[in-house]
Amino acid sequence: MSSPPDIEVLVVGAGPVGCWVAAELCAAGVRVMVVEARENRAAWSRGFVVHPRTLEIFDSRGAAAPMVATSRRVPTWHFAMGASRLDFAVLPTSFPHILLQPQAQTEEMLETHLNRCGGEVLRGRRVVDVRQQDDRVVATVRHDGAEQTVGARFVVGCDGAHSAVREAAGIGFSGTPDTLLSPAALVELKDPPPPEQYMQGNEQGLLFVIPLPDGRFVVSTIDHAVMTDLSKPWTAETVRESLIRITGTDYGLGEVERVSTIGNSASQADRYRDGRVLLAGDAAHVHFPMGGQGMNLGIQDAHNLAWRLIAAVRAERDGSVPDTVDELLDGYEAERRPAGERVLEDVHAQMGLVAATGADGAALRARFEALLAEHPEVNLQYARRLSGIAVRYPTAQDGKDGNDAEDARLGARVPDLLLERDAAPPVRLYELLREIGPGRFVRLTVGGPAVGTDDADDGAALIAATAVAGPAWALRDGWDAPGSVLIRPDGHVAEARTW
Repeated sequence: MSSPPDIEVLVVGAGPVGCWVAAELCAAGVRVMVVEARENRAAWSRGFVVHPRTLEIFDSRGAAAPMVATSRRVPTWHFAMGASRLDFAVLPTSFPHILLQPQAQTEEMLETHLNRCGGEVLRGRRVVDVRQQDDRVVATVRHDGAEQTVGARFVVGCDGAHSAVREAAGIGFSGTPDTLLSPAALVELKDPPPPEQYMQGNEQGLLFVIPLPDGRFVVSTIDHAVMTDLSKPWTAETVRESLIRITGTDYGLGEVERVSTIGNSASQADRYRDGRVLLAGDAAHVHFPMGGQGMNLGIQDAHNLAWRLIAAVRAERDGSVPDTVDELLDGYEAERRPAGERVLEDVHAQMGLVAATGADGAALRARFEALLAEHPEVNLQYARRLSGIAVRYPTAQDGKDGNDAEDARLGARVPDLLLERDAAPPVRLYELLREIGPGRFVRLTVGGPAVGTDDADDGAALIAATAVAGPAWALRDGWDAPGSVLIRPDGHVAEARTW
C-alpha cells in the first residue's frame, strides 16, 4: 500500500479562481499547496466587473464587504455595449448591481481571504509536468532553476488560457480563432467624457471607457475601420486615431502607459476533468471580455468544484470506493461545462452585434436596443443571465415522497434570506452559512416543528426558521413557503419539500 501523497490538492495558478478554490479547501481542513509562476501579482487588469452572483458567493464566506466598501456600484449594465441598459436594480438579490473594480484588486483581496483561511501562495513556481498514478498525481515544479516533485491526490489547473496543466493532461482546447482585434490602453485623459458617455457607439464603431481609482482610464474601441486587420500594431497614436474616428475627439489623450490587444477568439476545454486533474477558469474557457463575465464564470467554477473536492478528499481519507469519488467529480463537468457554453454563446452574440458594420449593423443594434427598452421581461432575462444568478443545475428530485419536481427553487442558488427564529432576532442566511463554512450541506426548514442546529441524519447542518421575513423579492419568488430545502455547499438547492 502506497503512503499518502505530500498534499491533498495542488492548485496551479493564484489568480482569483485559484485563490477562491484554495480558500474553500483550506477552510475545510484540506491540505493545499498553491503555486504561481508569476513572482508578483499582475498590475495590469483586463477584467473590471464583479457580478451579483459572484458577490453572493463572496458574501456567503464573509469576503464581499471589503470589495463593496471600496468599489463603485453600478445598478445597470450593458449587452453588446448598447445604450439600452440592463436593469440590475430589479434582480432578486442583495447585490442588485455590479462592482467596477480592477481584477488586480480583486485578486489581491482574494489572496488576503486565502491567507485568513490558512493558505498561502508560493510564487515563482512553474509546473512543467503532471503525471497521474492510481492514487495520486505527481507534478514537477520548477523554482529558481531547481525542480521539485510534488505528490497530491488531485491537481486543479487554474493557470489560464495557456494552461500547462491542461496541456500535460492532454485535454484539447477547441474553439474559434480571432477575426477581429480590439485595443485596451491604460491612459491619461485630460478631458474625459462624462460617465454617461463611457460607452458609446455609432456606424464607425464603439468606445468603452473605464475610470480607475488613481484617476487614469482604460480605453478600448471596436473600430470598424481597422478591427479585422489582425496584423495592425496598436500604439498610442493608433489609439488616438481610433478615438477621433469614432467620437470626433481624443478626450485630451495624454500619457499612454500601456497598449495591449484583445481578440475575439473563444475556446473551451474538451473536458473539465481527466482522472485526478481538473480545470477551472481560463484554463477551461476563454472568450472576449464582453460583459465582464470571464472571471465571474471562473469563480462559479471554483465554488462548484471546491465542495466536490472536499468531499472527494474526505472520502479517500475514509477509504471510500473510487466510484463515489468519480460520481462527485464527474458532476463538476456535467454542471459547469454547459454553464461555460452558455456564456460563450452570449459573448458570440454580443460580438456579432458590436462587429456588424455600416447601416445594417446600426439598424441591428437599434432593433435589439429597442427590444431591451420596450420589453422589461426580456431585459430581466438578459440581466439574470449576465449577472450569473440565472444558473440552475439539474436535480435528482422526481416528485415522489413529498418532493415537488416543479418547485422553481430546485437547482437555483439560494439568496440571502432574512430568517425569523423563535426567541432570537432575525438573521440573514448568509451570516449562518459563514459560520457553517465550506463543504457542508445545509437543511433549511421554514415553519413546522422546531429543530436544533445539530447535524441532521444525512450529515447536513440544520437551520430552523419560523418564517422568512424578506426581502420582498424572496417572498415573491416563493422562498417563504413552509417546508425545507437542502442547500448544497455551493449554495444551490438540491432538494425542496413543502409541509
